[in-house]
Amino acid sequence: MKKSSIRGVAAMLVLLVFGCSSEPVSQSDATVINPTLNGAAADASRKEAGSLNGPLFDLALSPNNNILVADVPIGISNSLGVLQFSLPGVTSIAPIGNGVMWAARGGGGQNTMDSGQAIYRVGNGGVNQIANLFLFEEENNPDGQDVDSNPYAVAATNANEALVADAGANDLLRIDNQGNIEVVAVFPNELVSTANVQALVGCPEPIPGFEFLCNVPMMPAQAVPTSVAIGPDGYYYVGELKGFPGPTGASNIWRIAPDASGAMCGSSEDCVKFFSGGFTSIVDLTFGPDGNLYVAELDEQSWFAVEVLQTGMGGNIKMCNMETMEVTTIATGIPLLTAITFDKQGNLWATQNALIPGLAEVVQISY
Repeated sequence: MKKSSIRGVAAMLVLLVFGCSSEPVSQSDATVINPTLNGAAADASRKEAGSLNGPLFDLALSPNNNILVADVPIGISNSLGVLQFSLPGVTSIAPIGNGVMWAARGGGGQNTMDSGQAIYRVGNGGVNQIANLFLFEEENNPDGQDVDSNPYAVAATNANEALVADAGANDLLRIDNQGNIEVVAVFPNELVSTANVQALVGCPEPIPGFEFLCNVPMMPAQAVPTSVAIGPDGYYYVGELKGFPGPTGASNIWRIAPDASGAMCGSSEDCVKFFSGGFTSIVDLTFGPDGNLYVAELDEQSWFAVEVLQTGMGGNIKMCNMETMEVTTIATGIPLLTAITFDKQGNLWATQNALIPGLAEVVQISY
């Protein structure tokens, strides 16, 4: 996200985590399952609350069926909070073997300078930086906007290559284990409605400082790609947060050809909208054992409600049928949801209160 998005919003979730209230969301607001959906019973089986530091930005499953957590202050932990590898600032992990993984480190709220944005190989040999992604953005700046890098999501194509969605640079990168970097795709700005943010700030008599929003019906918003998953078809799927003004229902999911190179999304056949909008503040994507695509939304009122106003109604998890394109909401009201993953038994896990240090936890979602 760039300066044009409003500097106070530029660090997106990274700034949010240090500004969040330490007050827990009430349990009445933390219902993660709608008991009427699909006839499923409401249930959220929790790992021990408080054993993780938080903020938590990612979940991933290792080959030995351990759930790994990107626990920002310290590094890569298991779901009970036991530190596996020290890597403060970690935003995403992609296991490629038992105890071996790719990991991304974000901008930590300082996205417009070299603050450690990088991709790492992590394993028995230690934590080794493979490529400095801020330097790549500074030297290449594929989207042509202000220099800004916040590597937010990583996916392994194989043991020798990874994909990184850079939320600050608005691009998808391919990086090999020698540190070579290739631009796979660049995500465009789009004109979006300001109706959501106008309602949130109280237009026509808004919170002081937001008066300028009340008479502007549409604004350009950056894509802010926060998630990447490789589908059963081999294509890459990328979800958007969607930048300021934090619209609802405007986050796209893009489908990218595995041989894409330098694709300008929206104008290249190699990068097309799989879902044109319909989602709000996407923070994670994963494919389930059923072949469906699962989408995590930070909050149904958008990231603006959470980050700027410290309110919100909780996040949603949605299931997308890849054949019929039908979208089903399977969980609602998850406070500060940032990540989802499946274990080998087909159980769905999610973060909850993920941005509040000391209250962040990993929960099992029944649906």
